[in-house]
Amino acid sequence: MKKCIYCKKEVSDESVVDFCESCGLKVWGDRMFNAIIQNMKDAKSRGDF
Repeated sequence: MKKCIYCKKEVSDESVVDFCESCGLKVWGDRMFNAIIQNMKDAKSRGDF
């Protein structure tokens, strides 16, 4: 398991980012957080990750 870079809470190894959803929403807000997650998922599926 990975740990959130902000609060150290456990994050799934399959997560495309190194922070938990709670911290991501606090830092970037709903729209930007969702855009980051989607872009990272797209990059991972293309093999660019």
